[in-house]
Amino acid sequence: MHGPLYPWLHSEFTRFHALRVQGRMPHALLLSGEPGLGQSQLAMRLAQATLCHHPWDDGQACGQCGACRPFLVGAHPDFSLLIPKDKDSKDGDAAKAKDRDIKIDAVREFCAGLYFSSSMHHGRVGVIEPADAMNSAAANSLLKTLEEPPAGTLIILVSSQPARLPITIRSRCQRWLVPIPERATALGWLAQQPQLAGEDPARLLDLAEGRPLAALELAEPERLAQRSRWLESLLHLLRAGGNPLALAASQEKTAWPELLHWCRLLLADLIRLHAAGQAQTATMNLVNRDYADVLRPLAVRLNARELFGLYDYLLELSRLLNHPLNRELLMEELLIRFQRLGGHA
Repeated sequence: MHGPLYPWLHSEFTRFHALRVQGRMPHALLLSGEPGLGQSQLAMRLAQATLCHHPWDDGQACGQCGACRPFLVGAHPDFSLLIPKDKDSKDGDAAKAKDRDIKIDAVREFCAGLYFSSSMHHGRVGVIEPADAMNSAAANSLLKTLEEPPAGTLIILVSSQPARLPITIRSRCQRWLVPIPERATALGWLAQQPQLAGEDPARLLDLAEGRPLAALELAEPERLAQRSRWLESLLHLLRAGGNPLALAASQEKTAWPELLHWCRLLLADLIRLHAAGQAQTATMNLVNRDYADVLRPLAVRLNARELFGLYDYLLELSRLLNHPLNRELLMEELLIRFQRLGGHA
């Protein structure tokens, strides 16, 4: 197997195994939750366990049988994985962005494969990840298969943005939300990861809002350095003004989702501090505790209504980031609002 199942996913796997034992398996699952929780790994483990010839008593795949060996090298004849053509591309070009869509022809081919007879007589499994990458035509093509699924078939959709899927798709799947794990579980796992390289796991987990895999990615030195540079730029806009248009233009478009994440955490800290006034204990609940000395005096002089208004705008912007709008204009507007919040029109 490709490493042990993440500890916070055991309860979800146990739930799946119980359904299999009871003969109550759904024909389609929609695994959702915040990014960085391991939904992809869970989907693959459920698929492998379904196809395994000799699963362990707890339902997990043996990893050694005639079904597991080809599954682990991506060659199982009864398993289909559908991902965007250009899923791993870092290019911000619009043409490349279209390649990150899952199109109708790919879904038709995926669905057609599910109707073939099972080669190993353990049914067929198909995984689409991320399912919200399907365009509307592709989603409509999948709908017929969800309405009339082939016998012995399990379809698993993985999405961190399930609201982007049509309601007709969501309503025909059993929906499983992978929750944020308990802090002790997440910290215990993080502390064992060699990639931390001396970073404080509690700090990383706070910056990732409790998502262990996202926290592990933040252990990369450049990720934390990018955070520091961005926060310094935002704080400069708030305290001294500056050139928000130039700042927006200097950022890589592929980094914008993460930059918005840092913006949101910064605003949340400012709101906490503003509400607490001069109370020293307020800094204990900050995410950006390394900036507490700078944030405390700044928060006190900011307007609460404007703080909440900017936070609401930021949430809306996060939803629009994948919309076919001019994203650079949206980012410019956000930074102009940061400048105005600091009193520098």
